[in-house]
Amino acid sequence: MEYGFIFDMDGVIIDTNPYHRISWEKFIRGKGLPYSDKLFNNFLSGQTGETSLRALLDEDLSDVQIEEYLQEIDGHFRDIFGDAPHVEAFPGVVSFLDAVCESGIRTGLATSAPPGNVDLVMERLGIRERFGFILDSTTVSNGKPNPEIYNNSVQRLGLDNSQCIVFEDSKSGIQSAIAAGLKVVGVTSTHTSAELLEEGVDLVIKDFNGLSKNDIIKLLQ
Repeated sequence: MEYGFIFDMDGVIIDTNPYHRISWEKFIRGKGLPYSDKLFNNFLSGQTGETSLRALLDEDLSDVQIEEYLQEIDGHFRDIFGDAPHVEAFPGVVSFLDAVCESGIRTGLATSAPPGNVDLVMERLGIRERFGFILDSTTVSNGKPNPEIYNNSVQRLGLDNSQCIVFEDSKSGIQSAIAAGLKVVGVTSTHTSAELLEEGVDLVIKDFNGLSKNDIIKLLQ
């Protein structure tokens, strides 16, 4: 049987959360609003910037204002991440991806990040060719936790839902994948193991070290 592995990017492929936290905190405090890590973990992480902004500031924000705010936030991120002297992929993920690709398992990246952020991460890590496709925030009308991005991912893989599994770290991402009828591996980069299990993941991992493709395939059998 053929299988498809779908990966979120932030918090799964690379721990960009420290950079995003700084970016969002800078933006939010600049608007005179209170900021906390709890706000980031439970409300901002894993969703599209537009979804977060409309819920955080005003549902009736104009598209022009949304775009201006997003450019400000993403500009903060790219400046911070781009200037970081040394960035690394999440522990073990590159070796895991290599083994997955070599075995013929289909892969895809499904992220709420904008294309500029995705391009920067892929360039700095040098791993773009390991994904059969990349879906970013511009490819969907409804961001996570809506299942649209994962429904589209399954279609791109050309497989049935029962043949695919998602790697996620955020609550909204997990909810999106489960709503799309997919099994989920939760990565504890943003939430605790207990929190991820409460969301309904099928397996929890700290990182990809020691993880084999067969460990994941067993979840689909």
